Amino acid sequence: MRCTDLASLINAIYNGLQNGQPPSDYFLHRMILSARNDDVNDINSIVLAQLPGEERVFTSADSVV
Repeated sequence: MRCTDLASLINAIYNGLQNGQPPSDYFLHRMILSARNDDVNDINSIVLAQLPGEERVFTSADSVV
């Protein structure tokens, strides 16, 4: 399969994502690898925009208490 742009790559890997809530194991065997963080951020933004519902951000602290 040859993808010529980012949108076609995302649609090829995450086919059917727009059809509602994916099952809990949907992303388990699907991934797009990238060498640059800027590309990863672009991919994440596009995929998250296709998911139903509101986006939530969870923060964590990496320290010993």
